[in-house]
Amino acid sequence: MRTKMSPRRALLTAAIMSVVPTLLFATYSEKFSTFGVLAASTLINWPVIRWLDDRQWYREWIKEESK
Repeated sequence: MRTKMSPRRALLTAAIMSVVPTLLFATYSEKFSTFGVLAASTLINWPVIRWLDDRQWYREWIKEESK
């Protein structure tokens, strides 16, 4: 059973999901379209968010196994 995300992990996830697109847009808005910046930020954020989620899942699985 999945538990709620910790407040620290939720803050980190929200920061990653909002800071990366903002920085990309501010840096490359004159060179690339908004859609291009959004696509790039999605490609950057996806593996990071999946990694954070997998770590959370693994920790919960280890807790269950050690009981």
